[in-house]
Amino acid sequence: MAKRKIEPIYDDTFRRSDRHHSRKYRWLGVLAGIIVVCIIGGLIWHNHHQSALNAYAVRGVSVSQDDGYIDFHQLQNDKIKFAYLKSTSGASYMDDSFIDNYQRISGSNLQVGIYQQFSFSSSAKSQFHYFVSQVKQQSGNLPIAIQVSYYGKYANNPPDARKQGKKLALLAELLSEHYGQGCIIWATPTVQKELVDPNLPQAKKWMVLPKLKRQGKSVFFMQYTGHQKLEIDGVKTDVTQSVFNGSLKEWNERFGTE
Repeated sequence: MAKRKIEPIYDDTFRRSDRHHSRKYRWLGVLAGIIVVCIIGGLIWHNHHQSALNAYAVRGVSVSQDDGYIDFHQLQNDKIKFAYLKSTSGASYMDDSFIDNYQRISGSNLQVGIYQQFSFSSSAKSQFHYFVSQVKQQSGNLPIAIQVSYYGKYANNPPDARKQGKKLALLAELLSEHYGQGCIIWATPTVQKELVDPNLPQAKKWMVLPKLKRQGKSVFFMQYTGHQKLEIDGVKTDVTQSVFNGSLKEWNERFGTE
């Protein structure tokens, strides 16, 4: 029988093995460090945005049929102070949940607002008449909001700012005169600058902002566009959140709430 050739074991064999394991452990250490940094960073980001939202004493929501059934009493228990209900869009569409939402929210202590989605293709008077015919006297006690956005084809091809701005100003005037509650224009900074500022320089604004930051007195509300979701009875939702750009004292003085 041929003898099996036995290779000698040198110290270098162990050194190579040690170096292999050493590199492996270093990479594992680096990977673990990256994971820890990501977790800590995520917690810091989460806490920052949560604290940014909680820094405002008066928080609210805006609700449409897309949000499904909303427990307004639970919102109140979760320290939400106000809710805006979508009523109409343009001159021919009414939100399917508006009547039900309005009836149910009336049994809570939430301050109530109504909002209309502005249409670039309908006249101011036709939008006004449709709003009144559908909303009637169910207008809440907050300023009526007109939501303006570059929807659909207008996202890439914005409409004539001068023409639409004048139409928006007329709609706000008609609604303000009819209901006596004033109007607030809800839009991004871009839309505010292009349509609102030149035509409604004194208008109260509802700004859509990526970060919550105290604004000037013309800004009434700020919509929160971060990732912190609202929990209703422990369940996370996609309900749009906004805050009042002022103190609790200012809110109570304006609306007489506690």
